[in-house]
Amino acid sequence: MAGRSPRETVKAEGGAKVHVEELSFYQGDTKVTGKVFRPVQDSSARLSAVIYCQSREYGESWCRALAGKGIIGYCFDFSGDTAAARAETLRTVLGGMREQRHVAKDRIFVMGEGLGCLPAAELAVDKPKQVRGLILVSPGFNPLEISRKARRYRHSVLVVDDSLGRAANVEEVVGFILQ
Repeated sequence: MAGRSPRETVKAEGGAKVHVEELSFYQGDTKVTGKVFRPVQDSSARLSAVIYCQSREYGESWCRALAGKGIIGYCFDFSGDTAAARAETLRTVLGGMREQRHVAKDRIFVMGEGLGCLPAAELAVDKPKQVRGLILVSPGFNPLEISRKARRYRHSVLVVDDSLGRAANVEEVVGFILQ
């Protein structure tokens, strides 16, 4: 079950209009709250979506920029501080996003940044039929070596490590998603 707040319209970089609203999903008694950024568009179209894993604070700029390029972005705060709690929260968010009427269920990507990379990578290898691709920004680990399951992940992976002088940018991420 999901809960919504009133929608507002803002501008993304380049002037594109973007709808922004609070969107919450329930994980048992726990409410997972985040923001969804969606391009202003034909209401019947289903678009690619990115679930941003790190924190809502860091994800808002990424999600707004992606929505300005025609991709739905959702950022949220993890509930709980254990790996198991984060994994469960992320599975809840993935399930909730798959139910959104504007989201193309076969075009959902997970984007992790920093500490959000490990839960993003684990979700992608655990749910390969539901996660179209994985985007990792400054992961601090080799995502394809986290487990034997990771070697079986057959979808696309984009890894950008800012510490190596290759900064992540919206155009590269959008190109990866639209390929």
